[in-house]
Amino acid sequence: MIVARDIVKYHGGDLKVLSGATLAVESGEKIGLIGRNGAGKTTLLNVISGNAEPDAGSVERIGGAKVGMTSQNLYAGERGGLSVEEEIISAFSALISREKDLADLEKRLSDNQSDALLERYGRMQSEFERDGGYEYRAKAASALSGLGFSPEQWKRPVGSFSGGEQSRVALARLLLEEPDLVLLDEPTNHLDLQAIEWLETFVKNAKSAILVVSHDRYFLDTIAGSIVELEDGKLVRYPGNYSKYTTEKKARDEQLARKAKANAERREQLERFVEKNRAKASKATQAKSKQKLLDRMEKVEAPRNGSKNIRMDLGSETSRAGRVVLEIEGARYGYDGGEPLLDNLNLVIERGERVALLGPNGTGKSTIMRLATGEIEAQEGMIRTGHNVTVAYQDQQLARLDDTKTVLREAMDTTGFDAPEARYLLGSFLFSGEDVFKKVGALSGGEKNRLSLAEIVVSGANLLLLDEPTNNLDIPAREALESALLGYRGTIFFISHDRYFLRKLATRVVDLEAKKLINYLGGYDYYRAYRRLDVKENGGRRPRRRVRPGQSKEQGVIATRLVAVEGEIDATERRVSRLEKELATSELYADGQRSREVVTEHRQLKNTLEGLYADWTQLLEEAEEAGL
Repeated sequence: MIVARDIVKYHGGDLKVLSGATLAVESGEKIGLIGRNGAGKTTLLNVISGNAEPDAGSVERIGGAKVGMTSQNLYAGERGGLSVEEEIISAFSALISREKDLADLEKRLSDNQSDALLERYGRMQSEFERDGGYEYRAKAASALSGLGFSPEQWKRPVGSFSGGEQSRVALARLLLEEPDLVLLDEPTNHLDLQAIEWLETFVKNAKSAILVVSHDRYFLDTIAGSIVELEDGKLVRYPGNYSKYTTEKKARDEQLARKAKANAERREQLERFVEKNRAKASKATQAKSKQKLLDRMEKVEAPRNGSKNIRMDLGSETSRAGRVVLEIEGARYGYDGGEPLLDNLNLVIERGERVALLGPNGTGKSTIMRLATGEIEAQEGMIRTGHNVTVAYQDQQLARLDDTKTVLREAMDTTGFDAPEARYLLGSFLFSGEDVFKKVGALSGGEKNRLSLAEIVVSGANLLLLDEPTNNLDIPAREALESALLGYRGTIFFISHDRYFLRKLATRVVDLEAKKLINYLGGYDYYRAYRRLDVKENGGRRPRRRVRPGQSKEQGVIATRLVAVEGEIDATERRVSRLEKELATSELYADGQRSREVVTEHRQLKNTLEGLYADWTQLLEEAEEAGL
C-alpha cells in the first residue's frame, strides 16, 4: 500500500537523520515506530505523509493510497472558529453530502413517485446505510466522549481550547476520517487513562493501517502487530508487540555479539599472521594470501548496547523521615470562590511507599501536588508533611526551571555545585560539550525533563512529588528512571498516565473522583481488577458487583469463596485505614507501648492484605475460566 524506499534525509548541514531507511506498510497493519529522541521518527512520518521531501529515495503510494497525519499548527485562523462538534462531523463530509442528496430525492418523491426515482432512492439509501450513514453521528459522539469532551464543550470553538485539547480534537477527526494509512506521533500525550484505553480500542478496530510513534510501552503492547526500530538512520522490523520486540531484540543482540566476537578474533589471528610473516621469504606468499582474505572479510560490528543513556542514581542515603511523611485531612480547595475543585480530601502516606495519584484530566491532580508542596494553601482542612521530611517537586510544566539561564548555570544555582561538579552531573543526563551552554528556554521537552531530574537526583530529598515524570522521555530514559525510583529509599507520590511505569512502580493507588480521594491498597494491577467490579451507573457509584453462585457446583464454590475473600479485604482495609489515622497523630507517640502495638499491627495487616490480594486475583481468574 505504502512503500518508502532508501529514504535519506539531512537535518541541517551534513547531519544525516535518515540513511537508506526502507519501510513497507500493508493495508490494515498496526505498526509501532520506536527509537531514541532525535533519531528521526517524526522526520520519517513527515516524509511518508508528504509534508517533507526526502533528499534521496522515494515514497510510493500504491493505488493512490491516502495518508493522514495531524497538523502541527492545528487550529490557527478561521478553522479555529469551528465548534468541536462541527470539526469532528466534518470527517464525514462525503456521507454528509450523500445525506443531503437523499433528502433532496425524498422531496422529489413527494411530488413524483416514479419507478425510476423509487429505484434510485432505494439504491442510494442501501449504499448510504452500508457505508455507515446512519451511524456517523453516533461515532462522532463516541469519539468526543472517549477523548474526554463533555457535551457542554462540543459547541465551543476549537481555537478556544488548550493545545493539548486541540490535539485530541485533531486526533479524533483523523481517526474518524479513516484514510488508508494513519500516521500518529505520540498520540497518548495529553490523554488520561480512560481516553488512552478508548484510543487503544479504536486503533485496534480501525480499518486503516496505522504507523504510530510512541514511547508508551503498554499502548504498543496492546495495539502493535509489529515494531519498527529506527536506529542510525535505518529501520529494522520485529514481528509482534513491544514485549515480543524486547525479547527478540535481546536474542538478536546476543547472537550478533557472539558473531562480532568470533569475527574480531579471526581478524586478529589473520592480522598477527600477516604482521609476523610478511617479511619472511618462506612465508611471504602465505602472508599475502591471508592479507587478501582479511581485506575481503566483512567486519561485523557488535550491537550498540553501550550507546549513551541516562546514568541516574537515587540510591544514596537520605535522611530518615518519620513514619508518616504526608497527611491530608478534610482539605478543600477551589478557585475564585466558586464550586470547590477538591473537597474533603483525606490521605496518609507512610515512609517508603510509592503512591500513584490517578484520575481524569482536569479533576485537580496537579492541584493536590501543589497543595502538598505548600505552593498553595487549602481553604479548609489540614495538609502537613511529617517529621524530618524534605520535599523535591517536579511539576508537569517544569515551570521551576529558569528559561533565561544556561543549562550549566541552572544546575549550579539549584544544586550548589561548582562548574566541574555540575558538568559531571549534567553529563550523566546526556548534556555534554556545548549543550551545557544552551539556554534552558531553548531546550526540548525531553531535555527539560532530563535537566529537572538531574537536579532532583542530588537534592537529598526523602519525599519526591512527581507530576508526569515520564513526559517527553524516550523508552531508554523511562527505563532508567524506573530503575532509579525502584532503588530509591525515600517516599514517592506521583501522577502518571504511563501504565507500564505505574505497574512497575506503584505500591498503592489513590483515585481522584468526584472531588475526593478513593484509596486502593494495592498496586496498579489490583486497582484495575478492583475497578472492574466497581461499576458506574447513572453517573454515580454503587457497591461492588458480587459474583453470585452459578448453576454448576464449581461456579457456586468459586463465587462463594470470592465473596468471602472480598469481605475479608474490605474488613482489613478498613482496619488499616483506622490505624493509619492513628499513626498520623502526635499523641500516639507519647505512649511508647501503644505506638509499638499500632506499628506492629499495621505491618502485619499490610502483609495480610498482600496475601488476600493474591488470593482474590487467583479467584478472579478461576471465575472467568468457569464462565462467571
